[in-house]
Formats: sequence, structure tokens, C-alpha cells
Amino acid sequence: MTFLKRIKKNKTVTDIRRYLVYIVSVTSCFIVRILPWKVVVKAGKALGLFAFYIVRYAKKRSTDNLTRVFGEERSAGEIRLIAKNVYKNMGITSLEFAKMPHMTDDEFFAATDYKKEQIDYLWELLNHKKGVIFASAHMGNWEMLAEFGSRLGFNMSILFKPSTNPYLNKIWFGLRGNNKLIDISKDLSSVVRRLRANEVICLLFDENARKRGIMLDFFGKPASTYKGPAYFALKTGCPVVCLYFVRKKEDAKHKFIIERTIWPKRTGNLEKDMLDILRQMNESLEQVIRQYPEQWNWIYKRW
Repeated sequence: MTFLKRIKKNKTVTDIRRYLVYIVSVTSCFIVRILPWKVVVKAGKALGLFAFYIVRYAKKRSTDNLTRVFGEERSAGEIRLIAKNVYKNMGITSLEFAKMPHMTDDEFFAATDYKKEQIDYLWELLNHKKGVIFASAHMGNWEMLAEFGSRLGFNMSILFKPSTNPYLNKIWFGLRGNNKLIDISKDLSSVVRRLRANEVICLLFDENARKRGIMLDFFGKPASTYKGPAYFALKTGCPVVCLYFVRKKEDAKHKFIIERTIWPKRTGNLEKDMLDILRQMNESLEQVIRQYPEQWNWIYKRW
């Protein structure tokens, strides 16, 4: 191990680095919370562009992923432009996340584009008394969903994976404080209990599950997919609603999309039943990504 690597892995150095990241994050959150929404969007675009030109390995991964999926449909120039816009979206989302909890209801809902019929439909699903899974992905501003649900009055729990930086977790917990949180790295039995209590579970299903997942086609290529959403649905009989917030270019608003609702069907073959649900969820996400390719997180290793 080289001298620089030894320093990097030193516990004291790691703690100092994590704390400095925390200080920068707290300062950024304080500044963002006092800025108007449209200014936050512009600042986020600038932040994303800066990251696009600085973080080379992530830029390569995003262009590689895009080429893997769209290489036969789009030119190298088009793929690079999509990758650049992906970074813009990530930059905007990170700042919007810090801004949202400090907005009034009027300010927040003014930044969303949704129909009353959509919300009525979600409430109607709870009339079945089986709970509901809100299944979303790292699409558009995915953090909008948790804030949206809590402001509408849904009794909702958010599945999350804690950061390796314990200082940052203090910020995340504060920003997500309007909902109950379930740490996916710990006991997940509370998910079933809360669904059976007719509550809402909100989760993101598009991450690479690695060894803990099941291999399913995603854009025609095998990708490890978490089994949890399908298992919970089959265990409780609750519906899985695939929904997303996508960014509108013209007015800095976010459009709420309910892409489909999946009701679990038991055939006696658990593996087959789970695969059926998960395939539908992947198909749902593919549909939305094809419409808004620049708004999905192509940066991390999905395949």
C-alpha cells in the first residue's frame, strides 16, 4: 500500500474528511434554504455542469451506460449531451432536496404539476386496507415524492440506506423528518407490519442489488434487481404503484406521473410471482426513461 493510500485509509484522516464534508453541506443547506426556487434551479445546473467536467470517472460511466442502451439509436454527440444533462439534473436535485423542507405548502405545490384525480386514486387504493407501496426510482427529482406524500397527509415510511458518513446522516434525517424512516441495512420486518396497518411504504427500486438481488432484463441486459418490493406485495396483498416526478423544462416545475399499478397475483409459485412483479416494475421505469433519458441516474453501475 502506498503512503497516500495509507493516509487516505487512516481513521483520523477519514473522520476529518467526513466532518469537513458535513460543514460544507450544512453551509450549503443554509444558503439554499433562503434562495428563491428558480435561483436554486439555476445554481443546481451550474453545480451539475461543474461536476460533469471535474468528475471524470463518473462521466465515463454515465456515457458508457448510455452507449450500452442507446448506442445504436443515438450518436456519440447526442449521448454526451444527455450525459451532461444528467449531471445538471443531479445538481438541481441535490439543491432542491435541501430547499424543499423549508418551503410552505403553497410554495411547494406551486412547484409541482399534478391532478386531483391522481391523488384521489392513491387514497382510494388505501380503501382496500392492504397498504400501498409507492415504487419510484432515481428519476427527475426523486426526493419530491417523500415530501409530496407527507404534505398530502399520507402515513408514509421511507426505505433508505444510510450514508457511510455519520455526520451527513444527521442532515439527511433532518431533511426527511416529515416521514418515518426504515433503514434497509437493518430489520425490514417493520415494512410488513406497516403495510398491514394500511400505511404507505415509499422506496426506490432501481439500484444495483448485487449478490442480494435477482438477475432480470433491464433494457435488454441482465441487471441485479432487489426482490423486496415484490416480496412485500405478495406477503401483504398490497398494490405496487410505479410513480415518478419528472422535471419540466419550461417552468422549473415537476410533473407527477403514475405510470402503472401492479396488483400481486399468487399462483403458488413464489419465484414466478415475484419475477412477474419485478419485470413489470422494470418495464415501467424503462418507459419513463425512454421519454426522459436525461433525468435518470446513469452515473452509478446498474449493470
